[in-house]
Amino acid sequence: MEKRKKEPRLETRTGCEARMDVKFVPESGRWHIFYFSDEHNHDLLDTQFSAMLLAHRKMSEADSMQMMNMLKSGISTSHIFSLLASQAGGYEFVGYGPRDMYNETARQRRQISGDAARVLKKLEDMRLKDPQLYFKACHDSRGLLRNLFWSDGISQLDYRLFGDVIAFDATYKKNKYSCPLVIFSGVNYHNQTIVFAAALIADETTDTYIWLLR
Repeated sequence: MEKRKKEPRLETRTGCEARMDVKFVPESGRWHIFYFSDEHNHDLLDTQFSAMLLAHRKMSEADSMQMMNMLKSGISTSHIFSLLASQAGGYEFVGYGPRDMYNETARQRRQISGDAARVLKKLEDMRLKDPQLYFKACHDSRGLLRNLFWSDGISQLDYRLFGDVIAFDATYKKNKYSCPLVIFSGVNYHNQTIVFAAALIADETTDTYIWLLR
């Protein structure tokens, strides 16, 4: 189809003769370089941009651990990248970019198996920044998470000030586990809705609601 024909790409080759040829030598069982030339006929990439090359982008284990600890302290990824660049002596010496940091963060989080484990780990991390945060999980006989309740420090303060009337809203759409998100809310002096706590409920029984309110 004529309309689906792609435009030809720009030719970027310069006929550069720089290359390295290797071959496997069965007698020694090793690879050997039998030709090498570093004669380029074009400008090379500036050192400060080398971290953008895929083969050069790699986070060390120490940097990864430092980044995860900073994230738990509430520091943004962009600020962490600036701090690591300062430690390395400049952005050109970091060895990776912000996108690689986001990928590493996602990889670390994927190592926590199961949705429930990730949620509880997230709440544990939040409690490091907010010691007043309270959460309680209820598991069934098989060890599966059935109900989860949480309330941060600000919500608890609001409850002490405006908790004379509580609205219990369980009309939110259920997730893939058929657990509705339940909101405990109230109204402040300015007639604004404020959230006191939230919960995910799998067992929609009277006993469960009593357990949440304890």
